[in-house]
Amino acid sequence: MSILIPKRFARRAPGLRAAMSAVAVLAAAMPAAQAQEAESASILILDASGSMWGQLKGGTTKIEVARDVMSEYFRTRNAAEPLGVIAYGHRRRGDCADIEVIAETGVQNAATLSSRVNQIRPNGMTPLTDALRMAQKQIPKTAERADIILVTDGLETCKADPCALAAELAAEGIEIRAHVVGFGLTEQEAASLSCIPEATGGLLLRPQTGQELSDALGQIAEAEPPPPTEAFFDIGPKAEAGHTYKVSYKGTAKNTDYAGFTRRGAPPPPVSGAYGVIGGGTTGNNPFSVTAPSEPGEYDLILAVPARGVIERQPIEVVAASNGFDAIGTVEPGKRFLFTWRGPDQVGQRIVIAKPGDPGKVYSKSWGYSLHKKGKMGLTAPAEPGIYELRYLSGKYEILFSRTFGVGVPYQDETQPTSAELSARAAAATQGAATQDDIPLVKATFRLPKGAAGEAVSWSAIPLDVPATDVWAPPRKQVSATGEFEPGRYEVSAVSDKGAEYRAVVDILPGAANDFTLTLAAAGGQTPAPAPAKPSPQPVSQGGGKAAASPDEAMKRLSGTPMKRGALSAAELEALLDPSKEN
Repeated sequence: MSILIPKRFARRAPGLRAAMSAVAVLAAAMPAAQAQEAESASILILDASGSMWGQLKGGTTKIEVARDVMSEYFRTRNAAEPLGVIAYGHRRRGDCADIEVIAETGVQNAATLSSRVNQIRPNGMTPLTDALRMAQKQIPKTAERADIILVTDGLETCKADPCALAAELAAEGIEIRAHVVGFGLTEQEAASLSCIPEATGGLLLRPQTGQELSDALGQIAEAEPPPPTEAFFDIGPKAEAGHTYKVSYKGTAKNTDYAGFTRRGAPPPPVSGAYGVIGGGTTGNNPFSVTAPSEPGEYDLILAVPARGVIERQPIEVVAASNGFDAIGTVEPGKRFLFTWRGPDQVGQRIVIAKPGDPGKVYSKSWGYSLHKKGKMGLTAPAEPGIYELRYLSGKYEILFSRTFGVGVPYQDETQPTSAELSARAAAATQGAATQDDIPLVKATFRLPKGAAGEAVSWSAIPLDVPATDVWAPPRKQVSATGEFEPGRYEVSAVSDKGAEYRAVVDILPGAANDFTLTLAAAGGQTPAPAPAKPSPQPVSQGGGKAAASPDEAMKRLSGTPMKRGALSAAELEALLDPSKEN
């Protein structure tokens, strides 16, 4: 279901040092914000969380496929339309603030943009809600419409509510269509994020292959925006069953005109709390108050005029209410106690104390109306000890919800959610599992060249993509070495007792052979400087840099330092590799 969005009328060197230098160069190469007079723009959000190392059918990782598809998308899209690119989860582990504007909104060079995206390495969390918020800020002030394209392979993992943010985007005042491209998502996972395109008129797509991902981006590019028409009623696409809303509408109506909810496509229903006259003086109330039906389902909010019938109709989904009392536990007999709740709080609804099994009209002398209490009240407990129920009754004495507690007897109740937890249920439905962004370990084997075969050596591997991760160093000398690594680029070295050094810079990736042969380092500990290669049984060499120490020298300086995850900071590792950096 989508809604029409009002248009805005008035706008408002090898080793760690080399890797760090590359990051600095990349940041410097990013263009500054370009002043745009554009009427439209697109913002692409790329998921680079740890789960993007997952493999698709055929053994290729999702990030590799995404890079290729993005390059083609940048090359073939309308280059004249401003584009911004945001990535998240690619720099720091466990950091929900790891969101970066890769390219500020403007006219982009496809090759340059592809190069930047190709340097992204999946690493962290999935803060997709805050990434959407950042994308909102990247829309040029002159734009009257914008497309936000979220490419994600998982759900939110940072305890945020993407559905609530989607409602904010819908109310922004310009045509913001937020599209969800659920790359490899299941049907159920995609449904959890459907609130984003539903609220903004975007598309929900679920590509499972590289070709389908390419087709999805093309489908979004070709999708025509809806006409800039204002919704007649000022209300969101969903309403909570039994709760009251103040709703304004376009134009004027008479106080004798009717408005309210009716089943989707049905004629006006009988007069009730959910449907009746607007009321007011010489003209109808605007806004007017209306209560959503108590039964969830698909409805229309209608305006009906006597003798003319229904003249306006707007689709609204009525969802189940999240109502309930906070835990009470045990209270003293005959004493007043306080409690809190979340409920519809309508006229005639009351809160009472009753024994379990009693009918709705049977309750104690101490009771109160829920209206105007703001979810807080006090009642006097019965004098007779026992187990009782606190009940929330409708005007017809129906028990809408209840909670059991003890009077003068021990009672512990931890089985039901609090009112705060009830309010958070909608957000929880869009959250991914805690392990969603775990990075898979990949097995890799390192060998010496043929001339050095049979010689036991000391091995080490220094991560170049994420300096804060492990330095790999097996405790014993080996002819060849095998270990498990997180995907990424590593500087691997082997040192013999005779002082011979062997090196390579390698890319360890899921689905690849990951069997590498090192090359003999030249005098001075350096090797020739070809570009780092992807996994291959062939020898792979690394680039040179005079300031960096050899891995063997670094390992000697690391003597006595535990080789554990997170044991050294990036700055400490850099100082170990480059003595000139020490304080």
